[in-house]
Amino acid sequence: MVHHLKLFLLFLLTFKAYGQDERYFRQILKGETPNLSLQNTEFATRELNVDGSSYYVDLNGDGIEEILRPQKRDGVDCIEIRDSSSRIVFEAKLLAIGGDSAIYKIKLAQLSKEVKVLILFLDEGQSTGKKFENLGRIFLLTLENNDLSQMKMTMGPHHFHEKEGQREQYWRRDYSVEVRDLDHDGVRDIIVEYNHIQRIMRYKGKGEWERL
Repeated sequence: MVHHLKLFLLFLLTFKAYGQDERYFRQILKGETPNLSLQNTEFATRELNVDGSSYYVDLNGDGIEEILRPQKRDGVDCIEIRDSSSRIVFEAKLLAIGGDSAIYKIKLAQLSKEVKVLILFLDEGQSTGKKFENLGRIFLLTLENNDLSQMKMTMGPHHFHEKEGQREQYWRRDYSVEVRDLDHDGVRDIIVEYNHIQRIMRYKGKGEWERL
């Protein structure tokens, strides 16, 4: 039986900076799944918090929802996307460092009129060393011209780092992940930012990204 999710759905209709405590998102309870679509909201962003096996979203704007399934296969995190007939149209592995890793949040954003991106937030799990360390990384799944057969995955930068160092030192960096057009070329960029540190992902086309 497919478990539906209770998703914290945030509508970002402006391009203001947005940051949240990543720990908070892991506490969302299970429940019903709302519909999600970018139709009639050009350059809007939708954000979902994942705690379950599948949920539904219209990726290509045809009014029919696709099925997104974060999964564990042999201890490896995967994302699987199926069409309305339950045929697999995309699947990929997301490599992590710990056994307790999980995809816990997904953001769907429109980069331009022709390009959408699913930003997958992966908790990479805790390291198995003597000292505690926890990392979070984003993955970018790009969709051009609403063609589900040509989706491509790119590994992005870390957006979260928590660590216990030597002599009981502790530090934590929780980066904001923003979507906005930095160079005003008509295509929005992905900005991972903490204080004055910026990691920028710029879309080059045909599923390819450039890290600046």
